[in-house]
Amino acid sequence: MRIACFAMGMACLGMLMPQGLSASTPPVSGKSVMSDVVLGAGGTLAGQLVDGRGRKLAGRVVQLHRGAKVVARVQTDKSGRFVARNLPGGAYVLTSGSARQVIRAWAAGSAPPRTPVQVVLVDQAVVVRGQAETEVGFLGLDTTGLIIVGAVAVVVPVAIAASDDDDDPPASP
Repeated sequence: MRIACFAMGMACLGMLMPQGLSASTPPVSGKSVMSDVVLGAGGTLAGQLVDGRGRKLAGRVVQLHRGAKVVARVQTDKSGRFVARNLPGGAYVLTSGSARQVIRAWAAGSAPPRTPVQVVLVDQAVVVRGQAETEVGFLGLDTTGLIIVGAVAVVVPVAIAASDDDDDPPASP
């Protein structure tokens, strides 16, 4: 009988939990994703700096880092475009203001098919309220969700046990 009560409680709990908890969600991480780009003739890296709304950012400085060393420092034109020359292929980190992007620059002719020929660097990404990447708690729930799940996990089995009055009274001698 106790197993049946436990199973009933777990079934109720499973129905009350958000369905997203049973889905596999990747953890939020601060790691950068590497983007591929093809270098033009003479090791030319072309790109554009925009804000989170897609507006071009003119007169801003874009730095290219290779390891801890700054290998190029260029300024954007009136349409937010920038060009860095004489770069060998390899991994770079582009920075400008709050923007940071890791790229893998390919020499012309050696890049995978459909690799873009320019990079778009986004500064001041727009965060829509309620859609920001945030850390989630245990089981993907915030504090309120954990309290509700905990309360249900306690109340359901107790209510089932309290209503279990179908046992026969003990026989008297």
